[in-house]
Amino acid sequence: MGLRIGAFVLCLFVLLSAGFVAADTPSTAPSRYTIAIVPFYSPEKIWILYSPFIEHLKTATGLPWELKLYHNHNALVEDICNGQVAVSLLGPVPLGRVYAKCKAEPFLVALGRDGKPTYRSVIITGDHAVMDLNRIRGKKFGLFKGSTAAHILPLKMLKDAGLDAASFQEVFFESQDKIMTALLTRDIAAAGVKESLYLKFRREPLRELKTSDALPNFAFCAAPSLSAETRKLFSSTLLKLQPRTNPRDAETVKGWDDEIKNGFMPPAKEFLPAVLRLRQIYKEVMHED
Repeated sequence: MGLRIGAFVLCLFVLLSAGFVAADTPSTAPSRYTIAIVPFYSPEKIWILYSPFIEHLKTATGLPWELKLYHNHNALVEDICNGQVAVSLLGPVPLGRVYAKCKAEPFLVALGRDGKPTYRSVIITGDHAVMDLNRIRGKKFGLFKGSTAAHILPLKMLKDAGLDAASFQEVFFESQDKIMTALLTRDIAAAGVKESLYLKFRREPLRELKTSDALPNFAFCAAPSLSAETRKLFSSTLLKLQPRTNPRDAETVKGWDDEIKNGFMPPAKEFLPAVLRLRQIYKEVMHED
């Protein structure tokens, strides 16, 4: 335990020493070069996985990009629209929310391991008694508030299977990795997560109960205040990378998060409409007008 506490304190010291920008700390002025990642992992894990990406951007563009960490979707959506964040990596539901709020548009889509700009949400369990969705009734179900893969789509799939919110106990976590921990410790019976995260735990005693249709993948979104020149430079820098076919590029992205290490593409014309359809599902699930 003492070693864990010491490691955590050391991690915080490194974050602060490296110029970590806390989302809860007031800023005197918006930054033109601040990047935020939707908090599907814990802030500490995002810092570790995305710092190499930020360093690459700094070197390749010559601009002082910095990483800003968030604990929840609502604060991130607000800061994109008020100019406190220049660029953010978001899932499709947060993308639909920021587009509806301030017309912040996705401009660069991350590719999956298969080279496609799509992913899936999956409901999984580690409970041997839960053989199908109906067996979730009366049990604890893990969610991460506001997440496409770990909140909105799982509730939609459960609803389509005849389970409303009163049918099970919702348990909210701070990130999807904490959901996985709760599944492995049997603190919850089932949960929804991004399929790529589930596949990292393929050796664990977890089972898939339901998988969604293909969803528009995570994409970089520009704040309305970001200049066209900066957005173009950001895009061109990442579009040059072809890690699936170029060994040198594969080496460059080796330490990046799996979500952004397979290359990028500009959004196809159907990308934003697909995002907005998920926005409607979000409003349905969350009972928003």
